[in-house]
Amino acid sequence: MIGTAQPLRRSSTFVCLGLILLFPALSVPVQEATAALAPRIGEITARIVTEGAIWLYAAAVLCIALYGERRSLASIGLCRPTITTVLWGVGAAVALLAMGALASFVTYKLLHQPNRSPAQIEALVRGSLVYALCLALRGGVVEELFYRGLAIEQLTALTDRRWLAAVIATLTFIFSHAIRFSPPQLIPIATAATGFTLLYLWRRNLVVNIIAHSLIDAIALGIVAIHATSLY
Repeated sequence: MIGTAQPLRRSSTFVCLGLILLFPALSVPVQEATAALAPRIGEITARIVTEGAIWLYAAAVLCIALYGERRSLASIGLCRPTITTVLWGVGAAVALLAMGALASFVTYKLLHQPNRSPAQIEALVRGSLVYALCLALRGGVVEELFYRGLAIEQLTALTDRRWLAAVIATLTFIFSHAIRFSPPQLIPIATAATGFTLLYLWRRNLVVNIIAHSLIDAIALGIVAIHATSLY
């Protein structure tokens, strides 16, 4: 039984990592399908359908890890949140926002690179503050689950080198954004990705990462949505 269980767990690890690699290639077209579906089924319904598909994808990957690898939630840094957890998350968000602002200043002001992010965000949130916050929550949960909690722990198990696992996971996170963003835009993203990875390695608490990531995305997406003066 032990001999057959180990290959099954390892194969589940490779399946999870493969699905994480495929995630950007699948999630971007699904999310962009909102605009095509909206005229037929309504804007809100289209958002629910596309976001629901992405959440189901994430749930499937998590189930493979939990049941195929026999992992526990604690093994990927998921634990019961406390007041201290929330405070760490908020504090980390502030620190990472400062890092991101500095990286953006260098990229767009000192290096004079075009900043296409506001226009891309506006096209993404489609003038809805509620949708922007939903996207922020989904980004925080799914991306931290995939690229920190699962990828780092699974790659550590495969390589026996936590630093190598962290580097691979971080690079994968950065390049996953290359589908939608230009090379200069990847500089602030790489800065944030490095910060999220170091935070996870330090605290090994995925909830802290999720809170920080969701808050940062909520601020970035929310500002654009508020500027568009639409609640729904």
